[in-house]
Amino acid sequence: MHFVHFEQAPPRSWDQFEELCADVFQEEWRDSGLVRHGRAGQSQDGVDIVGRDGVFWPVGIQCKKKSSWPVKVLTSKDLESEVAKAKNFKPALKAFYLVSTAPDDEKVQARARELTRQHERAGLFTVHVIGWSELVRRATRHPNMAAKHFGAYSSGPATPLLASWRASGAKLLLDEDELAVAIRELLYDFREFPAGRIAFRTKESDILRFDIRSLEAGGSLKIEVRRKILALREKLYVETGAEECVVAGLELLLSHPDLSEYLRAVWEEESPLLVRSFVEQQIDPHLADIKHKDKIRIFPPLELAEPAGSDIAVFMPIAEHAQALHYSWELKTKFPRLDVEKVSELYKPVQFGYAIPAILRRIISGLRRRMPIEVFEEAKWLEFHRWKVSF
Repeated sequence: MHFVHFEQAPPRSWDQFEELCADVFQEEWRDSGLVRHGRAGQSQDGVDIVGRDGVFWPVGIQCKKKSSWPVKVLTSKDLESEVAKAKNFKPALKAFYLVSTAPDDEKVQARARELTRQHERAGLFTVHVIGWSELVRRATRHPNMAAKHFGAYSSGPATPLLASWRASGAKLLLDEDELAVAIRELLYDFREFPAGRIAFRTKESDILRFDIRSLEAGGSLKIEVRRKILALREKLYVETGAEECVVAGLELLLSHPDLSEYLRAVWEEESPLLVRSFVEQQIDPHLADIKHKDKIRIFPPLELAEPAGSDIAVFMPIAEHAQALHYSWELKTKFPRLDVEKVSELYKPVQFGYAIPAILRRIISGLRRRMPIEVFEEAKWLEFHRWKVSF
């Protein structure tokens, strides 16, 4: 990555672009309740982000995505098409912004003003277009935001946003090829920017934020409405807690000197399975459901105090447990002197799909409860080959 003042290159992915747009408008409007709407570039009725600009709510923002990224050209026809979709948004929009990585274009701006005049006569929303230069100008007015997205503006170590990932229904919204490439990119990005950051969010938390804001916008102070809002806020608290755990785990895996080197040099083929399994299990609300599952038990090199504790019960589908058991038996038969009771000798789909993700979850749980990473390092918890397994 290379950062040049006011000549910033667009983010490498649409997800990071949307994160930038959300941050810019949240800061510009002082709107802590701004929410994403839709999923991974598939806007709903032309809207990716919904926010409040002063007394105006809802205000819709579309972060323009095309088949070829980044967007280099935005036409008046593109604008008209998105405005037509935005008319179907419920509740009706007060304003609509189309934001893209294309250069600012006066013809498109003129068409936006013309549509606004037409809409004013019809009682519809105003129309605005923001190109890449204007978006960068707004972002770089705010030091914290500029440091997050463009790194070079940080007064200390550069802390750019390196990736923005999403999930829906406890599934990471990256296919296998995209995930494999993203992992390799991040391994090198973290070497260049050790203080870099990853953003992660679920569609479920976006929906909860939107529902909360919709109820708040109604202005009702009735006790039943307040109770509904509180119930939604509790669900959001749980959801965002899981998202924070995902970010902490990803940053540990991808930036820790030992783990990142394992991912880069030893686990390259297995890294997508490991990362996907960790993320999806961390956000799975049904992970604790052990029906139709069997377990192995894994033991750390050294028992620690709570909340880290000692052994971990790792549950998995019965068929995969049977495969792991059979693989271990075959391995012992073929190599009688081999210590097959090590996690590192487990059947790989179980090792990287269940065992190591479970260790990571336990470590992250400890870190979030203020256990220093040095405690885990000294106890050799990050040296996964030292963990033992029992069927």
